[in-house]
Amino acid sequence: MNRRFESIDKCFETVDKRFESVDRRFESVDRRFESMDKRFEQLIRRIDRFMFWSLGVTVAAAVFVVNYLK
Repeated sequence: MNRRFESIDKCFETVDKRFESVDRRFESVDRRFESMDKRFEQLIRRIDRFMFWSLGVTVAAAVFVVNYLK
């Protein structure tokens, strides 16, 4: 009877080790996604800056054209 409990305990230990390894893998994948999120946020900021810059250039060009046509 005691041997059965020992074998069951060993099985639970191996399953627990497997879950720990899977948990470590998920944590590493989560870290990778966090770094990708940071990169996407940086990309979005760059795009926003470019949009404001291009809007400013467009407005300035429109002002020059309007002043030229007067």
